[in-house]
Amino acid sequence: MLELRHLRYFVAVAEELNFSRAAERLHMAQPPLSVAIRQLEQELGTQLLTRTTRDVRLTDAGAAFLEGARATLAELDRSIVQARRASSGELGRLRIAFSWGARFVTLPALGQAFRASYPEVGLLTEEMWNARMPGALKSRAVDLAVSICPEVSGDLRYQTIRSEHVIGLVNDDHRLAGDGKIALAMLADDPFVMFPRELAPRFYDTLLAICRRAGFEPTVLSESFHTSWELGVIGDGSSVALVPESLMREPHGRLVGLELTDSEESIDTAIVWNATDDSAVGAAFREVACEVFTGERLIS
Repeated sequence: MLELRHLRYFVAVAEELNFSRAAERLHMAQPPLSVAIRQLEQELGTQLLTRTTRDVRLTDAGAAFLEGARATLAELDRSIVQARRASSGELGRLRIAFSWGARFVTLPALGQAFRASYPEVGLLTEEMWNARMPGALKSRAVDLAVSICPEVSGDLRYQTIRSEHVIGLVNDDHRLAGDGKIALAMLADDPFVMFPRELAPRFYDTLLAICRRAGFEPTVLSESFHTSWELGVIGDGSSVALVPESLMREPHGRLVGLELTDSEESIDTAIVWNATDDSAVGAAFREVACEVFTGERLIS
C-alpha cells in the first residue's frame, strides 16, 4: 500500500539523485530507503529511477510522479499548518451578537484588539436584544455575545470584561443640562425614557432598581430610548435616560451626559457563550476581551 513516507523518501532521492545523501537527509540508513523505493515502484507498477554504480537518474515516469508527489506533500504540510492554527484559534469565523449600547466603545475596542492578534479570523456581528441572546447561543445561531447586563441562564457561561458607572442622559435644554454633576434624586420627577421590559428584562430591572435605591419610583415613558438616541433627542425637554457612561464618550446630537454624585451604581458588560462550546477561536476572543479593558478606571 502506498504510504506518505514513500512519497517523502522518493522526493528526497529524486532531489539528491544519490541514495546515501538522501538517507542522510532523512536521518535513516540507506538499505531501508532502497527497500522503500522498490516497494513504491512495485506498488505503482513502473520504474521511477534508473540506478547504476555511478549515478541515479529519474525515468520519465519518475519525473512525472515527482511533480505530483511534491504537490501532495506541500498540500499535506499546508493542511497540517492550517489545522494547528485553527486549533489555536488563529483561523475560523466568529458570529457575535451584541447589545446596542456595546456598539459605541466596547465592541469596536474588542474588534480592533482581536483583529490585531488574529487577523485571519472572520468576525460577523449582529445587534440583538438581550432577551434573544440565550436562545441564539443555545441554538448556535451565534457563537458568543457581548452583552450589557446579560440575561442569566444555567446553560451559558459568563465572563465580565468591564463595569461602567451609570450616568443620566438629558437634552441640552433640560433644566440640569449645564450642571455636569447632579444627584440622581434630582431627576425623581422627570419621566424616564427606557425600552420595553421584555426586550432586556434584567437590564430594565437593574435600571429601575438604581432609581429605587436613590429613593424614588421612576415614571417610565412608553417611547423607545433607542429611537430617541437615533433622533439625537431624549423625549421632551424634561425627559431623562440612564445609560452606561461610555455612550457619552463622544457627543451625540443634543444629548448631554450628567455624572450622578449620589450613586456608585455600575452596569457590567460580559462575554456570554454556550457552556458546551469548546472552540479555540471563541476561547481566543474571550482571552483578548479580558485584556482590552484591564486597568480601565471602571473595571470591576
